[in-house]
Amino acid sequence: MLTGEPSTFSLIANYFLLALFGGSAVLVFWDTRRRGRVLSESIAWALFMAFMFPLAIVVYIYFRKKKLL
Repeated sequence: MLTGEPSTFSLIANYFLLALFGGSAVLVFWDTRRRGRVLSESIAWALFMAFMFPLAIVVYIYFRKKKLL
């Protein structure tokens, strides 16, 4: 039945994904700061992680120990 209101399962799934993306962004921000990266680079990684999570986690793990500049 399509009533226009989201089901309870879809609301829980959406909140879970929001928490996952936000939490991963915070963890990446803390990790980059702990590794001595500049604030602007840490913010960029966190934003990348928050909006492109599946791709960003692979890219971050690959570049985590490399100095880009």
